[in-house]
Amino acid sequence: EDGRMVPLRQLAFSFLKIGALGFGGPFSLLAIMEKELDRRGWLTPEEFAQSVAIGTITPGPIFFAAAVFVGYRLRGLPGALVCGACTLFPSFVLVVVMAALYVQTEQNAWIVAVSRGLAAGVVGLFVSVVLRTGRSVVHGWQAALTVTAIFLALAVLKIDPVVLIVAAGLGGACLLRPAPKNGAQEK
Repeated sequence: EDGRMVPLRQLAFSFLKIGALGFGGPFSLLAIMEKELDRRGWLTPEEFAQSVAIGTITPGPIFFAAAVFVGYRLRGLPGALVCGACTLFPSFVLVVVMAALYVQTEQNAWIVAVSRGLAAGVVGLFVSVVLRTGRSVVHGWQAALTVTAIFLALAVLKIDPVVLIVAAGLGGACLLRPAPKNGAQEK
């Protein structure tokens, strides 16, 4: 226990807000989540990076798995349930409403322009999350080499992201192990 006993009501409010403001997909949700968690002092940047890593290696949307992980870290199973449900609920309601309206408005020039603006904004949010997360997890030349190799393998060689995630995990096990502290034996 790390002493951060956040009330479930506060978790619910924060993750409803995150879910409601996360237009543009998982990366905008991650940016909003990171800002909210940092503002409230609930997680360090390193802990947030761990939640994103967990979200990356589990099936389903990254932001959902990260939200569940954050909730579990802060309040155990009840926190995981609250954060997961509250992150998805606003999107569910909005998608149901938009699905009903979409067919009637899909050719509207204003709707097309708003969609393009949101897409550009999401790219900016994504770059921000990548840079902040990178600063908190890329320490040393081995980590920088791993980031570069994975980027090039995906961007240039078009290697399957699942293969790259597995390779990064295996590479991390070999190259990025922290040194034992105070003469402790490695397990």
